[in-house]
Amino acid sequence: MISLQIVNFLEHQEAIQSVRLSVFTVEQGVDPALDLDGLDGTAYQILVLDNDKPVATGRMLADGHIGRIAVLPEYRKLGIGSRIMDRFISQARSDNLTKVFLGAQVSAVPFYETLGFRRYGEDYMEANIRHTPMQLMLDI
Repeated sequence: MISLQIVNFLEHQEAIQSVRLSVFTVEQGVDPALDLDGLDGTAYQILVLDNDKPVATGRMLADGHIGRIAVLPEYRKLGIGSRIMDRFISQARSDNLTKVFLGAQVSAVPFYETLGFRRYGEDYMEANIRHTPMQLMLDI
């Protein structure tokens, strides 16, 4: 059974980082040092488990910046990414934020557009991957 929960980073760091390592470092070739920016401890962290197996994760900072969305390849196209984003959007509304925003890998832009996100600003390179800044204005 797949479950999604907001968790404490320190208590679930190993599970969260195992998913990130698999997706970002192994699959996408991102230097693992780039993942550790010191912001995880203060962020909302989502961990998705299939029974006890970590299969997806993501985080949202207090200002509504969503990032580190990672879903293991065999769990993609199952709606898990949408569930993560819906939970963050709901949390942002509860926190009275007026928007959520992210830097989408260009390959993921269509996914975020289906959730109502819109492009703003110019594309940029991060970790040798082209990203598009996107935001979703929230009705509070």
